[in-house]
Amino acid sequence: MSAYPLTSPASSAPMTAEPRFATPRNPARQTCGGKVAKIMRAIGQEPLPWQRDALAVACEIDPATGQFWYNTVIVVVLRRAGKTTISRAKLTHRALTTSSALMVYSAQDRKMARRRLNQDIYRPLAASPLGVTLTRPNWRPGEETVHWTTGAELGISAISRKSGHGDTLHEAHVDEAFAHVDSTYEDGVQPGLMTVPGSQLWVLSAAGDERSTYLRKKVDLGRAIVESGLDSRTCYIEYSAPEDADPNDPATLAAAHPAVGHQINLDRTMSLRVGADEEALTGWNRAWLGWWPRKRISTSVIPVAALEKNFVSPEVDAWTGTPVWTIDVSPEREYASIGMGAEPLDPARRAYVELYERQLGTSAVVSTLRALRREHGGNVVVVDAGGPARSLIPDLKAERFRVETMSATRVIDACGSFYDDALVGRLALVSDEVVNDALEAAVKKHVGKSFRWARGTGDITPLYALTLARQAVVDGHATNYAVADSLH
Repeated sequence: MSAYPLTSPASSAPMTAEPRFATPRNPARQTCGGKVAKIMRAIGQEPLPWQRDALAVACEIDPATGQFWYNTVIVVVLRRAGKTTISRAKLTHRALTTSSALMVYSAQDRKMARRRLNQDIYRPLAASPLGVTLTRPNWRPGEETVHWTTGAELGISAISRKSGHGDTLHEAHVDEAFAHVDSTYEDGVQPGLMTVPGSQLWVLSAAGDERSTYLRKKVDLGRAIVESGLDSRTCYIEYSAPEDADPNDPATLAAAHPAVGHQINLDRTMSLRVGADEEALTGWNRAWLGWWPRKRISTSVIPVAALEKNFVSPEVDAWTGTPVWTIDVSPEREYASIGMGAEPLDPARRAYVELYERQLGTSAVVSTLRALRREHGGNVVVVDAGGPARSLIPDLKAERFRVETMSATRVIDACGSFYDDALVGRLALVSDEVVNDALEAAVKKHVGKSFRWARGTGDITPLYALTLARQAVVDGHATNYAVADSLH
């Protein structure tokens, strides 16, 4: 008899873990998740509860187009939970429902992808009642492809920047994404996916380590989207244990792993911890609890993968009209950052924001703004009413700038709104290493149910300068203005 119960006290049914982060099901949208689950059964496996739930969300249909709602599906789940089987069913569904669909599948490397394509996808399909839908596969090196009678094809793609280029792709699955150190593979397949309405990129993996920079960005992005409650085109599902849970408590594993009590034995899995050294325990925690090693890559207060969606080229005009200027000064007055906000040329963006300069001290701030006004226009300067920059207000007014102060409540609102817009790519922002450093130095300081930026490890005045700039544009301070009106 197992030392640990596999059922709840009130029921004989296996305990089912709940996801730690999960995009919720939108009941206003239909889903074909049940049809994918039927394919799993036809191949010979009853879907686990977590698989049914994940498919129901990931396969939601856009009522306006009849295509899949989500462009990207990220599934981070624990070892032996059934990542490959859910991927196999989804790819098969696409092959059977989309004539001449083109699909690619990748794993850690080409050798493993070929093995998975043969052993975990083709053979189970061929041995099932769905085998009649397959035609002769191609196993020649470099041309490995599974074919269906619908004309659909599933191949593997080498991890290179040329992967997928020139093809139209209906589906791309990145399995074992923890092994990817960068976005090279995704960069290769995205152009093909972009040309097909309803195409999907699936990223599936267990937790990674300090080398798993590609997956870490996806995790940070997915968690942020779920926590924000925004209706995004990215579906994120993660099963893991809270970092402060007790790894030696069987209840921690049972509550985190969705296959415990189904195809994972709790007693046997917990026994792997007995006598294990520190390195082995770290590996166990990663595989079975979803814990990344303590030494992990630096993270940004705004997920890097989300922030990159906002970037615009500094070589291309991206704003119009008259700008508004912002100032933020560090509490010790060591740094002062000057930001600019303006109306974006791209109607899909809410505001154009740029860090003009970060200076040592405050002595040159007013003279710099005077020069910027002569060059670009803009007579409005916005500062935090409660921040150190308010000491510059008399000098700014002496130079005939119109100073607008932002209340503490408004600053809190501005931080949340900046975060929301950045998360979904609604800002036009020039990438800047100083800004990136500020994003890594910042943390969220909760104020009631909201938050504002706070210092963690360094100067965050560039982030505040941009946050104020975005809010100033939204509030209508970036208006038409004649430069000559301000000059003596």
